[in-house]
Order: sequence, then C-alpha cells, then structure tokens
Amino acid sequence: MLKDINDISDNYIKENLVPMDKNFNQYMIEFVIPEVFAFQLSNSYYRNCLCDATFEQHYHSLCDVFNGFNNDFKKIIDLTISILLIKYNLKITNEIPLILKKRQ
Repeated sequence: MLKDINDISDNYIKENLVPMDKNFNQYMIEFVIPEVFAFQLSNSYYRNCLCDATFEQHYHSLCDVFNGFNNDFKKIIDLTISILLIKYNLKITNEIPLILKKRQ
C-alpha cells in the first residue's frame, strides 16, 4: 500500500497505473457507455420525449454525464446502434435530426 505520493516511482506509474487506466477506459468504451447511451435513447423514444437534436449532439450530451469521457466515438456509436437493434428493437432512420423507429 502506498503511504503518500513520494512512494510512487515513475516506473511504478508506467508499469501499473497506466495499464490499469487503459484497461478501465477500454471497459468503459466496450461495455458501459454504449449500454447507457442505448438505454438513454430508447427510454426517450418509448416515453415520446426524444428531443429534436442530431445523433452526435445526443452523444455529446451523454459524454457530459460521464464527465467528458468521449474516447473512441466510432466504436461507441457502432456498439450503441447494435444494442438499440438487438435489445430495444429500434433502428436509426435519420441522424440529423435523430429519428428512431421500431424495427418490424
């Protein structure tokens, strides 16, 4: 256990803390953020309160929830679209403004 900041060497940071941070970021990108984003969009859609904004604007609003975490836009968007289809039966029919439709 570290007692104070003086106990942390540059080598310790490089070998332990940096990989841990990268692992956390990867987990957020692959599992947490797309799931929350898909839930947020589907919840808004099914409650008829999806605001008139672009898909990207919705994404950036979500990033605010995660305190500005906006790494890997493309991967998060791709995963979100898959989750919307599979879990919530919704398909994006337009991105500007965002329009969702129930998949038949």
